Amino acid sequence: MKTTNRQTQEEKPLSVDSYARLVALPIHSENIFHFPDGLPAFESLKEFVFLCKPDTRPFFFMQALNPPDISFVCIDPFLVYPDYTPKVSDADARFLNLTSMEDALIISIVTVSKNVEDITVNLQGPVVVNIRSSVGRQVICESQNYPVRYRMWDALNRIETRKKALQPDLSAGDGIVYAEMQTDANIIRQ
Repeated sequence: MKTTNRQTQEEKPLSVDSYARLVALPIHSENIFHFPDGLPAFESLKEFVFLCKPDTRPFFFMQALNPPDISFVCIDPFLVYPDYTPKVSDADARFLNLTSMEDALIISIVTVSKNVEDITVNLQGPVVVNIRSSVGRQVICESQNYPVRYRMWDALNRIETRKKALQPDLSAGDGIVYAEMQTDANIIRQ
């Protein structure tokens, strides 16, 4: 039986070159997130996967599947802005079929700069993904005044200063063992 080029292409497993020089990763359908509206200025990009590598933490990549050469650097916004409380509109919640915010993954797109001090995070327009249905959308935090270009370096300095202020003076020798709070994208918030 003669196979057509189309049949051959359909039988190949889908893969993404996360780092073209290193490895192609197989993509399973359950790991594909659908963005029916695309993203602002990238409306034609409808399907993404999230790629995480230990050496780029806390950053990860929102990789487009078609075309596969476009990806967005992302971060958990709660890491850089601990008091972040974005509101998802009723219309966006209906679009995403969110019945509980526990099903929502909220991430922010990062604007990378050569100067690390100029890296910014979009807090006004987070990406919200329903992890149960794998549908996502970039939303606008209406009636909230979060910055579109929140300077991450400044945020990290504030967090470090706050952490130092909360650390007890161990020279008093009170015998209590203190554990340093770890900020990690994999920590589940209550």
